[in-house]
Amino acid sequence: MDIVSVALKRYSTKAFDPSKKLTAEEADKVKTLLQYSPSSTNSQPWHFIVASTEEGKA
Repeated sequence: MDIVSVALKRYSTKAFDPSKKLTAEEADKVKTLLQYSPSSTNSQPWHFIVASTEEGKA
């Protein structure tokens, strides 16, 4: 797959199904991928908060 194809398939999520849950394995994969997200001047300024309970999501 070339970069143009990837760029053309990109989209922003406008809505999601809150009843669909990630498995622990899927969540771990996402967290691993987030570590590879690019940042300006490789500053890596991000912090991630995972809310997995209803109380945490409120």
